[in-house]
Formats: sequence, structure tokens, C-alpha cells
Amino acid sequence: MSSSSTKRPHPASSQSTAEIIESAMVAMTNTTAPALFDVTIICTTDDYQANYWMDRLSKGICKSNGSSSGGSVYPMVLAVSEDWSSASGAGNGLGTLYAFQKACRVAKEKYNVDLAAELKSRKVSAALYHTAGKGTRLAPLPASENNNKPGVVSFYLHGI
Repeated sequence: MSSSSTKRPHPASSQSTAEIIESAMVAMTNTTAPALFDVTIICTTDDYQANYWMDRLSKGICKSNGSSSGGSVYPMVLAVSEDWSSASGAGNGLGTLYAFQKACRVAKEKYNVDLAAELKSRKVSAALYHTAGKGTRLAPLPASENNNKPGVVSFYLHGI
């Protein structure tokens, strides 16, 4: 086997493959200081779910460990509902863009943060999870959860 066919780390990396994998494993399993996005945006089907996820994530994994006098609003959770005017909803593409616009408004109103500007200047990182809708492409799984797409629990089969 020639050395050119051996899998190597990215040329910009000074780490070996084993070091990169170990670093990723530590980041994924660190329960004392989990690796988080600065901003987590959740797009839900209704306001009830948005309030639930904003509260749960803000008090849970996305809880700020900094002091309240420190002034940092990060990590920030922004949960918004997809209140699209059409009965069929906006869909994944337009719905995600719409959720981002709504999240920017919530960030400004609640935390006085211009989220779009912060992202554009690369000051913060963000993730947007679009869970709105009935999940018809996942059928029949969401039907078992009363047409609640985020209620579908994923599972893994080992040993197959």
C-alpha cells in the first residue's frame, strides 16, 4: 500500500488522526463543560412547544454557567413557532429561513442582540433545528405521536 493512499488528517491540521478522534470523543462526552453553540434556535409547530423548549434547554444543557453579573447572554436559546399564514405551513426551506428571521427578532427583543450581525462578523456560532410540522415524510412514525414530529424518538439497533 503506497503512502499516498493512506488516510491522513487535513493538511492544515497538526494533529494525528488518533488525536483528532480522541479530541472529538472528549468534546461529545464531556458532561461538565459540553461543547455548545453560542445560539441554539428551535423552530416548533406552536407557541406551547416553543415555550417548553426555550425553558427546558435554558435550564438544562444550554444553561449559562457564567455569573449573572458577567453580562454574557450565551449560550442563548431561541425557540420560535412556525406561524406561517398558509394552512400547509412553509415547508423546510422557507420555514427555516422564516424561523431564523423570527429568532433574530426574539434575540433583539429579549437580549438586545443583533443576531444576524453577530453571525456575519463570526462572533458567535449558531444551530437551527427545524422541528415544525406533522412530519408526513416520516410517516407513519409521527402519527404514533399524535402528528408531533419532534416527539418521534430515534433509536439505534446494535449488533445487526
